[in-house]
Amino acid sequence: MTTHNKNACYLAVLAALSQSAWAQTDEQTTTPEYGFEKIEVTAQRKSESIQDAALPIDAITQNELSRDGVSNVMGLSKVSPSLSVVSGGGSNAVYFVRGVGNFAVNAYTDPALAFNVDGIYIGRPSATTASFLDLERVEVLKGPQGTLYGRNATAGAINIIPQKPVLDEYSASLSLGVGNYGTLETSAAVNFPIADNWAARVAGATLSNDGYNDDGTASTDDAALRAQVFGEVSDDLTVRVSVDYSTTQGTGSAPTYLGTYGFPFAGVSDNPNNIPGYNFNPAPENVSAPFTGPYTDAARDYFATLSTTPGFTSTTPQRPSYIDNEYIGVTGEINLTTDLGDLVILPAYREADIDLVFVSPGFQAAENNEHHEQFSLESRFSFTAGNTDWIFGAYYFDETVSGALSFNQYSLQSTQTIEASESTSTALFARATYHLNDDLRLVGGIRWSDDEKSMDGVANVFLNVCIREMEVYPGGPVIPNCDGAPVIPAGLTIEETLAQIDPADLPLGAPGIGTGPVPFGQLPLFPGAPDNLRANLLFINPTTVQRTRNESEVTYRIAAEYDAAKDSLLYASVETGYRSGGFTLSTGKEEFEPEFLNAYTLGSKNLFLNGVLKLNAELFYWDYEDQQASHLGLDANGNSALVTENIGESSIKGAELDIWYAASADLTVRGTMQYLNNKIEQYSYQQLTPDPDVRVVTGCAQELVETTENGGIWDVDCSGKEGRNSPKLSGNLGVDYHFELGDWIGTYSLDARYRGDRWIGFDYLPVQRAEAVTTVDTAFQFETMDGDWQVMAYARNITNEGIQSITQTIGLVDNVISTVYEPPRTVGIRVSYNYF
Repeated sequence: MTTHNKNACYLAVLAALSQSAWAQTDEQTTTPEYGFEKIEVTAQRKSESIQDAALPIDAITQNELSRDGVSNVMGLSKVSPSLSVVSGGGSNAVYFVRGVGNFAVNAYTDPALAFNVDGIYIGRPSATTASFLDLERVEVLKGPQGTLYGRNATAGAINIIPQKPVLDEYSASLSLGVGNYGTLETSAAVNFPIADNWAARVAGATLSNDGYNDDGTASTDDAALRAQVFGEVSDDLTVRVSVDYSTTQGTGSAPTYLGTYGFPFAGVSDNPNNIPGYNFNPAPENVSAPFTGPYTDAARDYFATLSTTPGFTSTTPQRPSYIDNEYIGVTGEINLTTDLGDLVILPAYREADIDLVFVSPGFQAAENNEHHEQFSLESRFSFTAGNTDWIFGAYYFDETVSGALSFNQYSLQSTQTIEASESTSTALFARATYHLNDDLRLVGGIRWSDDEKSMDGVANVFLNVCIREMEVYPGGPVIPNCDGAPVIPAGLTIEETLAQIDPADLPLGAPGIGTGPVPFGQLPLFPGAPDNLRANLLFINPTTVQRTRNESEVTYRIAAEYDAAKDSLLYASVETGYRSGGFTLSTGKEEFEPEFLNAYTLGSKNLFLNGVLKLNAELFYWDYEDQQASHLGLDANGNSALVTENIGESSIKGAELDIWYAASADLTVRGTMQYLNNKIEQYSYQQLTPDPDVRVVTGCAQELVETTENGGIWDVDCSGKEGRNSPKLSGNLGVDYHFELGDWIGTYSLDARYRGDRWIGFDYLPVQRAEAVTTVDTAFQFETMDGDWQVMAYARNITNEGIQSITQTIGLVDNVISTVYEPPRTVGIRVSYNYF
C-alpha cells in the first residue's frame, strides 16, 4: 500500500470515529451510572477536560501513579508508551519521546524535553528526580511545544502538578509502605486554614531501598518536603507561594558487564553479536546475569583482566558510586482577574548542589560536583474579544552552572572546570483561538525566543600513552603492551589527580599543561634500559572555552479544531519547536547549533455510549532536522574527543490509539497502542582509531578516509538506521475490577506493558539491540466505605524480566560493553490513612 493510500485510510478511520459519535444522540442512549471520569488538564495554559484538549497528551492521576508504582521520573515510561526515561548515570535522567532525545547529560547540554514542576521549567535533568511529592497529576505532552513552552521542548513536555492548598478545609493523609529490597516509603500531607481566606498545605515524603543489584547498587535514599500558602486577597486576586526542599542519595544506577569486542586473533567466532573486525566475547554468566552490578567479586575479577588504551596496561578497581544531591526551590503564583482579562504571574528561583560519582563501562570514575542556580519569570494575560480567545505572554529565564566534572578511563581523564556556564532566554508569545461557529475553531500561535549562552571553562585531558610493542604470541601480531604500568588516578581536579601519583612514577616531575610528555611509571622501554627510558608517557592537554553565543528563533502553531458531536473532537495541527545550541569543551568544535522539529498531527478524541467508551486516535509525522548528537569523535587537532555536533536528520511517523471501556460498573478495560516508524535519513560522523587497520567498534557502515600520525580516521554512517528508543510497536493494556468485601471497596488491577525490539545504545552494535519484552504488574487495593483507610498490595514485573534500558561501550578499556537494567520483580504493601 502506498503512503498516499495509507494516509487516506487513516483519515477515513478518524472521520468514521467522529461520525459514529455524532450519530449517537442523547435520545438513543441512557446515561449509565458509570463512565469515563474526565481529567482536567492545564497543558494549554487553561483549564480544560483532557478530552477537549486538542493535542496529544497523557494525563496520569495520583491514584494511577500509586497503582503503577511511579514514584519518580524513571517510572513514567510505564504509563506513556511514547516516553522513554533512562538513566544517564548517577541521578541524571535522559528523556526520549518517540525517539527524540540525546544520551548525553552534562552541565552544558540541554534536554530535548521540557520538564516543568508546578508550572516552572527545570533546566537541568539532574534536578528532576525528586519531584514526585503530593501530586495531583502528571501530564505528558507529545511533540514540540514551541509556542507555549518554547526552547528545549523539541520532543514535548512533562508537567508535574502538585496538590494545592484548599481554603476552609482541615485534611490530612499519611502513608507507609514496605517492600522487598529493603524498600521503605513514607508520605504525609496536611491542609489547614491559617486565616480568613488563607490556607496552607505541608507535605513530605521519603523513599529508600537497599538496591536491587547483587552488589547493592541501584539503591535510593530520597527525602522531600514542600510547604505552600494560598490566599484569596480579594475576589479578584489570589496569591500562592511554595517552598520545596529535597535530597537524593544512594548509589544510583550501575551497569552490569556483558562482554567485550576484541580482535579475532584466533579466528572469527560464531557469536551472533560479532561485527566486522571484532569478535564479541561474552562475560562469564556470574558477571553478565541481570541485576549483578559492577562491584561483585566476580565482576571485579573480570574487570581486572581488561586492559586500557592507549596506556595498554591493566585496570584497577572502579571507584564506589554514590549520590548526594540537594535541591531547593521557591515558586510564586499570582492570579488577577480584571475587567479586561486574567493575568497570571509566575516568579521562581531554584538551586541545586550536585555531588555524585558513577561508573559506566570502562570508567574508573565519573565525578560531578556542580552548583546550579536558575531564576525565571513568566506572565500571561488571557481574554476574549468577540469570537476570539487570546493569550499573550512574556518569559524570562536565567541559569548559571558552575563546578567541576571528571571522567576517568584509566589511560585518559578529562578534568573539566566550569567557572560559569550561563544561559539567558527571553521570549514573547501569543495564541489566538477564533470561533468560526459553535463547533469549529481555528488556532494560531507564535513565539519569539532570544537565547544567549556563555561558557567560561577549561578541560584538561590527561593521556597515558604506551610506546612499547610486543608480539601477542611468538610470530604473531605486534601490539603495544605496557602491562604493569600505572594508570591515571581518578580525581576531580588536576591537583587531586597529581597528588595521588607516587613521585617515583614521575622522576622528571609532572608534565606542564600543554607542554610535551614526561616519562610515567617504572616500566623500562626494554629489558635493562635506563630508568629515563620509559615505555609510557603522560600528557596534559588543555582546551579553554571562553565564548558567548546568541540566537533568536520563531516557532509557531497552526491548528483547526472541530466538535463533530457533544463528545467528539477532531483536530489537526502543525507545530514547530527547537532545542538551543551550546558549547562543548573540544578544540575546534566548541559550539553546536540548534536542532529543529516540525510536527504534523491529526487526531480525534471521542466518548461513545455516553461516556462508557473512550476512543482516541492520533496520526503524526515529525520532521527532525539538525539533530544534536554527543559522541566520541574528532577535535580540530585530529584527536579523539567527546563532541556534540548537528549531524542528524530523521523522519518520524506513526499512529497511537487510546481506549478506555467500562464493561460494567465493576469492570473497566484500558489500553494504549503506538505504532512508530522512526527512520534516520542522515547521520554520519568521523572517529579515530589508533591504527588504520583497526576498525571503529560500531554497527554502522564505515570507511577509512585518512591516515594520520594519530591513527586512522574513519567516516561512520548510520543513515537508514532506526532511531534509538523507537520500538515499532509499544503499548499498555490494563484491567480494573471493583468489588465489595464487607465494609471495604476492593479493586484488582492487572497491567501488561509491551515494548518491541529497539536500539538502546549510540553505536548500533548487535548487543545494543534490546529484545521485545512484556512485563506484567498487579495490585490489590482496598478502601473503607468512608475513604479513611486504604491498603494496597502490589507485585511489579511479576515474571522478573531483565529489561535493558541503556547499553554502552567505551573503546578505551577493551571495548567493554555494559548495560543498566530496569528494576526486577518488586513486591510490597502500602497502608494509607486520610482525614477529611
